Amino acid sequence: KEDWIETVEWLEEELQQEARDKQAVLPLDKKGARLFYTVNPREPMFFPLSILAVGKIFYAAGESWTFSSDNYDVTNYGYYSGDDEAAAIISDRLVQSMKKLGCKTLILAECGHGLNANRWEAPEWLSKKYDFEVKSILEIVADYIRQGRIKLDPSLNPNPVTLHDPCNLVRLGGIVEEQRFILKNAVSHFIEMFPNKEKNFCCGGGGGQLAMTRFSQRRLKAGQIKADQIRKTGAKIVAAPCHNCIDQL
Repeated sequence: KEDWIETVEWLEEELQQEARDKQAVLPLDKKGARLFYTVNPREPMFFPLSILAVGKIFYAAGESWTFSSDNYDVTNYGYYSGDDEAAAIISDRLVQSMKKLGCKTLILAECGHGLNANRWEAPEWLSKKYDFEVKSILEIVADYIRQGRIKLDPSLNPNPVTLHDPCNLVRLGGIVEEQRFILKNAVSHFIEMFPNKEKNFCCGGGGGQLAMTRFSQRRLKAGQIKADQIRKTGAKIVAAPCHNCIDQL
């Protein structure tokens, strides 16, 4: 907990410097905030600038939001291991934090398993309907663009960009168009892979294979299909809204 709080405080200082605004904050345990934002646990340790990037977006949008100092993890290792009882306990921690802080919408960071666990499975595990909304960070950013709450200049990103569709996020989670809408507003040259969306090829690192060295050769062989698909687009940048997919790619 202490490390998490220190990371948030450090990133808040960075946000204030970049925004040139001492009132810019990364709020912790803010009661009555509209959004409750979770993070992928890789981010505080390995990708803290991803947290800062989200803070910039919320700042630019003038959003009312908060982190929790106790329950901030979007992932669910009960779900990973097939233990529904443990998965329910872990999911309920976020539910209880939502209630404690009085937030209206739970925002899930990049994690396909986290999306499915918290949005689709948890109400079944807990045998109750949520009395709050659950959205992916992709959905809320797309909303900001549509509403004019943030404005993007695609000319600042002139390199050709393609998009990888993560299996959990797209095929299972149903988040398909939001990432495309964001990219079309954020870059000058967006190129689709084919096949794409629900029929896109897996990166080859799913199902836990990325973490298990005994599957390395099989994983790389499967990933060759995706590598060839990416090369055919001629893109210089691959956008992949999934930490596991990014590591594999």
